[in-house]
This record gives sequence, structure tokens and C-alpha cells, in this order.
Amino acid sequence: MEGHLEGKIRVGSNVRVGLSGSVEGDVEARGVTVLGRVRGQILASERAELAGSATLEGSVQAPKILIAEGAQLDGNVTMSSKEAPTQKSEK
Repeated sequence: MEGHLEGKIRVGSNVRVGLSGSVEGDVEARGVTVLGRVRGQILASERAELAGSATLEGSVQAPKILIAEGAQLDGNVTMSSKEAPTQKSEK
């Protein structure tokens, strides 16, 4: 995606915010790659990547997260699996 978007992105595939792209809203997808700017939450079911040129004002949550040197992040990082945690039974 190049250009400016205000609103939520929710897709079942991958999203790439290009170098000249900016998103004012949440991004939810299987994979999210940011080269430009996002102001909102990123929720990736498989992988999230912030390139060295990326700026994120918000949180990112994914099982696999790559934050390159030079990326700017003002928010929280949560690495979580799609699978529900297993409960231990006590005998």
C-alpha cells in the first residue's frame, strides 16, 4: 500500500505499507510489513516486520516479530501464538 489511508485494514492475507505509505488506524492481517508509517495497532496472525524506515505509533502483536535497526516504535510489543495455552492438570 502506498499513499495515505485513514481507517482499519482487516484482511486474511498479507499487508505491506510501502515507504511512502501511511495508515491512521489498526492493521489486522496474516502478515504485516511496514516500511512507512502506522499510527494504530498491528495484529498479525503469523508475522509482523518493521523495516529500518518504519515508524509505528501503537502496539504490535504477532507470534513472530522482526524490528530492524533504525525502526521507530512508540508502543508495546507482544509476541503471542494463535494457539490457546495448554492448561496443566494437577493430580
